[in-house]
Amino acid sequence: MKYKIEQGNEEINSTGGISLVGGILNKSDVFVNSEFERGGGDLTHDAHCKSMIALLCEGRSDFVDIELHKHDRVFKESLGLKQVPSESSFRQRLGEAAHYGPKKISKENLKILSSVEAFHTLKGDGVEYIPAHYDVTPMDNSGSHKEGSSRTYKGFDGYAPMMVYVGTQGYMLNCELRKGSDHCQKGTVEFLKETFLLSDELELDNVLHIMDSGNDSSENIDLFLEEDRWFIIKRNPRKEHLARLISNALAFGDKTSPRQGKNVYTGVLSDTRPPKLKSEKPIFLHFEVTERISDADGQLLLIPEYKINSWWSNIPDYTSTVIEFYHTQGTSEQFHSEYKTDLDLERLPSGAFATNDLILRLGMMAFNTLRLIGQSALELREFLPIKLNVKRRRLASVMKDLIYIACKRVSHGNRIILKFGRNCPWFTVFRKLSLKFC
Repeated sequence: MKYKIEQGNEEINSTGGISLVGGILNKSDVFVNSEFERGGGDLTHDAHCKSMIALLCEGRSDFVDIELHKHDRVFKESLGLKQVPSESSFRQRLGEAAHYGPKKISKENLKILSSVEAFHTLKGDGVEYIPAHYDVTPMDNSGSHKEGSSRTYKGFDGYAPMMVYVGTQGYMLNCELRKGSDHCQKGTVEFLKETFLLSDELELDNVLHIMDSGNDSSENIDLFLEEDRWFIIKRNPRKEHLARLISNALAFGDKTSPRQGKNVYTGVLSDTRPPKLKSEKPIFLHFEVTERISDADGQLLLIPEYKINSWWSNIPDYTSTVIEFYHTQGTSEQFHSEYKTDLDLERLPSGAFATNDLILRLGMMAFNTLRLIGQSALELREFLPIKLNVKRRRLASVMKDLIYIACKRVSHGNRIILKFGRNCPWFTVFRKLSLKFC
């Protein structure tokens, strides 16, 4: 059938889910207007920051995208704006806010996280831990001349921000933009102290901090021990001679044989400590040494091959549990993908480093807003229009189902009503989420 296309006068909106985003963000100041706030105009820094978060929740990151909502009253009313900013104002005012706002964003992010009913835990040997995964993720900004963009360890030009995800659902607790050429340990001690304060303010118990081998530093371990924080850090053997560790593993490790010709030895050493470690508190070296006497086809090797993995930790759990906990670090790659791809933040929009740092943190609030909406929707399984046997929804799916949901704005009797289609499959879930957040 060939349809006739016409434009009517009704006010129909394709992103009704912004009302949910606004309901969550309006509980937060996002940015506190200070003596630096420029006078004149109806838009504060707070309004510009909220507008950027809402755009990111739609998967848009370019400054020019704000023009799409120039006449969008649902967007304006949901965020409590007096007016929608223009592209030039948007770009300029975010640049101004960047010089004194980023640290405040990390604290405002806690107001979103405080709405999380429970952070899913890792079950140890008698203790349950809330994991906090620290990881650097390179952002490809090749071909640009942005401030701070430089060669990353992935071989392209861009940035290398540090991210922290808390709980197994993948909420972001903290982040920090870094130059692409910076080593992952640069500035990490200060970043850890900041993250500790955030987790304490959120009143999280038994947080287990998990880091990769790039952060195998005595400074980090001393800080964890001094602050009485649980941690697991993948050990970086550097140029150490590993014959002693192999001999200890063969002598004292627990042996398993996944196949003929392959042996795996696991265990823990309490008499080995990192070099330059100042603290005298207990620390354990957990190891996993894989010995291959023959290859997978049964061909005997002239000289056995050894692969060594080891971890520093202070948790009172078995080596198998420590290894299992560390391997959950791989889930961070999925969270990175959602952040960079679904929010369209692989290429940060500004040429100024400080502005990109602000937008990175605003992206953290958008990330958590969408995650909160998605996880809350999963708690309403009996009302979902499709069967979902998952523990976490990808942000892109949340956008498609609950952000890009069409509605009609109606003003009647001094009330503003959002009307949804008779056949809208997500209406019941949306209404319940609106009652919860708005």
